[in-house]
Amino acid sequence: MNTTALGSSDLNVTKLCLGTMQFGWTCDESASFEVLDAYAEAGGNFIDTADIYSRWAPGHKGGESEEIIGRWLKTRGGRERFVIATKVRGKMWPGPTGEGLSRAHIVKSCENSLRRLGVETIDLYQFR
Repeated sequence: MNTTALGSSDLNVTKLCLGTMQFGWTCDESASFEVLDAYAEAGGNFIDTADIYSRWAPGHKGGESEEIIGRWLKTRGGRERFVIATKVRGKMWPGPTGEGLSRAHIVKSCENSLRRLGVETIDLYQFR
């Protein structure tokens, strides 16, 4: 797969980024692992998710996609081969800091994303 620098950073990403909105929603964990395996085998290294994925589905709390990616990274290893992007802003819990771009929401959301992903750093943190 062709790669390019991500903006002016030192991150080098594949031009094809894998979106994971369906993970934990219409794509169960087994199928999600198959997609991630195929993407990695093809040389992909740029995985995009969001804390809110799939909060809208009945019985879901949000973060399901991040949790699946975290379990995949743990079982497959090689975290250093991937650039992980996630997003913040959507409503994740009740109350005034449960959504938006306040410092309190961003800090708590970032900590939760790190925990769900099972990583020490998020390579690209975006807001919508």
